[in-house]
Amino acid sequence: MEFKIKRNILAKTLGNVVKIIPPKSTYTILQNIIIEAKGNNLLIQATDLDVFVKKVIPAEVKDEGRVLIPGKKLLEITRESSIDDIAFKLQELKLQIVAGNAKFSIPSLDYQEFPEVPQFPEKKWFDLTVGEAQTMIESTVFMVAKDMSRRPMNGILMQMQDDELRVVATDGARLAMHTLEKKAPKEEIILATKVFELIDVDDPEEKVELYAEERMMGIKFADTTVIARLIEGPYPNYEGVIPKTFVGTCTIERDVFEGALKRVALVASPHIKNVKFDFAENKVRLSASSPDIGEAQEQVSCLYDGESLGVWFNANFILEILRHISTADVTLQLTSTSTAALVKPKDVGNLTYLLMPLRIDSWE
Repeated sequence: MEFKIKRNILAKTLGNVVKIIPPKSTYTILQNIIIEAKGNNLLIQATDLDVFVKKVIPAEVKDEGRVLIPGKKLLEITRESSIDDIAFKLQELKLQIVAGNAKFSIPSLDYQEFPEVPQFPEKKWFDLTVGEAQTMIESTVFMVAKDMSRRPMNGILMQMQDDELRVVATDGARLAMHTLEKKAPKEEIILATKVFELIDVDDPEEKVELYAEERMMGIKFADTTVIARLIEGPYPNYEGVIPKTFVGTCTIERDVFEGALKRVALVASPHIKNVKFDFAENKVRLSASSPDIGEAQEQVSCLYDGESLGVWFNANFILEILRHISTADVTLQLTSTSTAALVKPKDVGNLTYLLMPLRIDSWE
């Protein structure tokens, strides 16, 4: 095997592919990637046994072949090289790399030890653009549960029903849902978040094709093919916890709200960041205190319609939501001191955040 390739193309591709290489694994072969020189292209494959990714990029191939090589080490070498083209040649089970005046000799492994790649699903589900996919995922993925004992909630729910695609994430205390009008067969799957990290394309109009079969998902876009094992459900009944009626609605300027909340949260408990929100006509008072730090309060003007209400929230949770809202104004819909509230961008109907209040017995 012998080929030459542009350093910037290889560095970008490897940087994306090695995202799924597990940081630690007793199965050391997973630290390696397959590089295959074929025709006028280079095929690069990696896996963590749950997700398989293959990218095809252009290269000057002199002699076809394939090799199994440490992925992260190859990325380091590529990134540290200072020339435009890097040359590779496989000699006696060692990959010789020439990058300008720098030369490397990296031992290779038998590529037949690489895990068998599952068959790509045949049933096409729907397609969307890279921009649509990235927007839906970025606005929800931060709410995925980190607790590994709650396996379905460690993934993103993708659900198609009533000509609408829903992307949902929850950790039990909060929930995010982004919707998009889309006609496709009714279906729902739970997919690992790392799959979406592989959708790294600069053109937002690039088409992404999704294929779904029992226990397996397939994704095609640009130069990339992804096969992913689905996370077994069931997913929590999120529709049952989204409130339909409210006792109060607050519309507030996002930047002003965010600034005030950051300031008041400075004296909140470091562990739960508990801040009290007192809603009344045309204003909301934010207040917090902790014995070791002190007290703070700030009143912010808003449009409020409903009964006066005092609710405790985790300030960090709300600040995180605000960072994912791009509209100038934000709407908070309240139900009670102990039941879920909704946070939405004003006049945008396809993005909803649900947040449970904190249970605080008293306020001094």
